[in-house]
Amino acid sequence: MSHDKDIPDTFSRDTLEFPQILELLSHFLSGPVSQERLAALQPSTNIESIRRDLERAGEAREYLRETSRPSLGSLKDPRSLLHRLAVEGTFCSALEILTLLDVARAAQDLRGLFVKTPFTRLDQLVAGMADFRDLLREMDGKILPDGSVDSSASPALARLRKSIERTRQEVQSTLEKLLRRLSKEGVLQDAVVSIRNERFVLPVRTEEKRRVTGVVHGGSSSGSTVFLEPMETVPLNNDLVELQEREFAEVQRILAEFSDRLRARRADLLSAAEILSEMDLAFAKAEFARQYDCCLPQLTEAGPASSLVLKDARHPLLERTLRSQKRRPVPITVEIDPPKTLVVISGPNTGGKTLALKTVGVTALMAQAGLPVPASVARLPLFGRVLADIGDQQSIEASLSTFSAHITNIEAMARAADRCDLVLLDELGGSTDPSEGAALAVAILEHFRERGAITFATTHHSRLKAYAAETAQAINAAVDFDEATLQPTYRLLLGLPGKSSGLDIARRLGLEPAIVEKARALLDPAEAQTAVLVASLHEQQAALERELAALDEERKALQTHEFESKRRFEAERRAKLRELDTRLEETLQLYQKRWEKALADARGQLETSRPGKRLERQAAALQREAREEWNTQVLEALGAPPEQQAKPEVIDRPPAVGDSVRLTNLPTPGKVIGLAGDQVEVEVGRLRMRVRRNEVRVLGSGVRDSGVGVRISLPPRESQTPNPESQGEAAAEINVIGSTAEEALERVDKFLDDSYMAGRFRLRVVHGHGKNILKTRLNEMFASHPHVEKFYPAPPREGGTGATIVELKL
Repeated sequence: MSHDKDIPDTFSRDTLEFPQILELLSHFLSGPVSQERLAALQPSTNIESIRRDLERAGEAREYLRETSRPSLGSLKDPRSLLHRLAVEGTFCSALEILTLLDVARAAQDLRGLFVKTPFTRLDQLVAGMADFRDLLREMDGKILPDGSVDSSASPALARLRKSIERTRQEVQSTLEKLLRRLSKEGVLQDAVVSIRNERFVLPVRTEEKRRVTGVVHGGSSSGSTVFLEPMETVPLNNDLVELQEREFAEVQRILAEFSDRLRARRADLLSAAEILSEMDLAFAKAEFARQYDCCLPQLTEAGPASSLVLKDARHPLLERTLRSQKRRPVPITVEIDPPKTLVVISGPNTGGKTLALKTVGVTALMAQAGLPVPASVARLPLFGRVLADIGDQQSIEASLSTFSAHITNIEAMARAADRCDLVLLDELGGSTDPSEGAALAVAILEHFRERGAITFATTHHSRLKAYAAETAQAINAAVDFDEATLQPTYRLLLGLPGKSSGLDIARRLGLEPAIVEKARALLDPAEAQTAVLVASLHEQQAALERELAALDEERKALQTHEFESKRRFEAERRAKLRELDTRLEETLQLYQKRWEKALADARGQLETSRPGKRLERQAAALQREAREEWNTQVLEALGAPPEQQAKPEVIDRPPAVGDSVRLTNLPTPGKVIGLAGDQVEVEVGRLRMRVRRNEVRVLGSGVRDSGVGVRISLPPRESQTPNPESQGEAAAEINVIGSTAEEALERVDKFLDDSYMAGRFRLRVVHGHGKNILKTRLNEMFASHPHVEKFYPAPPREGGTGATIVELKL
């Protein structure tokens, strides 16, 4: 049976200052468009809608890490306009139409921003807005920022304004002629044209007015001047006034027409305004989360297995106040796991007990309102109610004392509370006789415990501390106090009862020692023993925290040392690598010169070209072998980084592409990037090489190939006696699909020359199918090419008729 009717605010929003939280959040809105939505924001019990809102805020925060916030600051809230537009026959002013067009434009801009982005919740939200491109195409630019209607709004308006301008020029031209004539005659007070009653007039001296025929439209305050419309311009002025009236009527017709168009899209515009306000609120939450270092709370359905975990939680209103003083609040950490449902917080006055209570309460309200919370971790049950009795409830008007007001409030809470509720009780059992107050407080806590509500209570009563220590579902907590400085630390210590420390504080503040000692002697012996025990527990807690802090410092020092060791190792490794790279290039240049000289000598002695080409290919093979030998030495010299020096697990199976492997006589792991018959192509750092399968050992998971390698790339090493019929041998290839015939011939010709000199034997040329023009031209070139021994269509697994296998001469 529900008793919510006895509790006007089932979430204690005023008690926990939730309206002030919304006021804090309002500073992060971009403009008026979302103010109404924020004002209506309340804690909810719909867990799906809460999670949706939190996910939107989370995605908005991720979006802000990559780019700037979508600009919605210039938007006004259009909802009152749209509600008025629902009445048939009403029309909007030009500025009101401009406001609605701004909404349509903002909606269209957001539709372009959030299309198939990683931010799926925001994409889904924006996808709910209609397409306003047609509306904007028809009306955009027709209303100017100052609220005037542009001449492009209709052909009739453009014609009228041209006629007005032409007539105005005629009037001015006529008046200028009169000005020149009348100025010479001394009739005018000033040689200027004025406007009176929306008609052009001349300032004529009062005593000379009979010399000018026309209509008087008034005089100066001194009476020395009359403003006279000459008869020569009366017909033109009449025409001008008529044209201006027709212009005004056309503008009104246009505004009515535009209003009708907007009325037809009223539902779409209302929906867009709602979505734009939701988007702006989501980004306001994201900005708040960034500035207040918030996390997204995790909510679970309330039940017997529900936990409440808050780590490094802070009260946002306190944090805002302390920021203005360049200070930071002390965070609190609370963890309650089943079967615990009750926390009794004790400690000295001004120690932060009430603040801890309010921090837990406001965090729950913010989470259920879909707001990020100032904490590093927040896992909360979904509460059906948050019932709080905090502060002085005294009411002179209702003839209620502080104690009576508290009891009246708690009575309503006791009837309404259930297992899905959060109960917060401040200074329970106070403002009355201590013995009776403590007994009543225990009974009240027992009631809420039996109801299954998660309850937090603050107290000074030792009996409540004992109750929490003896009850399986309860836990003590203390607010810490530095007795040396007589200042609270505001830390919340779970598992310890608090010390009131009243006598110690009084002694340190200078109260006569004899009085303090007399008071100590008057303490109940059991109370005194309890106080000594609690003090001892606090000292042990402090010692343990000091040990943990020392261990943490030691851990950080070890991590720093490990990082520095790795950094030095990498620096030395890279220095060796640069030195070996330089030596490698020098050695290769030396061998290149020697090989070129040997080839030149051999060509001079041989009459046929074929043995000479064979020597060139042998030289290329020697060069590759020299490179492999050198790179092996480089890798052995560099060794493996510290984290790879431990021998990893070797898996007894054939290697596959992507496996981490170790090669015989190489300390650095590599990665398999290709398989070809009995050979494996392996990449070690930036070094690629081919080895036999029996020279490779597959390593277990968690082994990475070397991130540092030699900056050279080796061609595949072929067998000394390649088998032309072997289909398992990997072929070097070139892809010319998309090239013109001439481009393809030029690229393939160079590819054949390079492959021949590199000692490759079997090649694959990928040309596609198409109309076979490219394939025909390439086959003609292969038939007459001096390096080609034979060519034929590739087997099906290598591309079929879309590719050609080319074998080069030995």
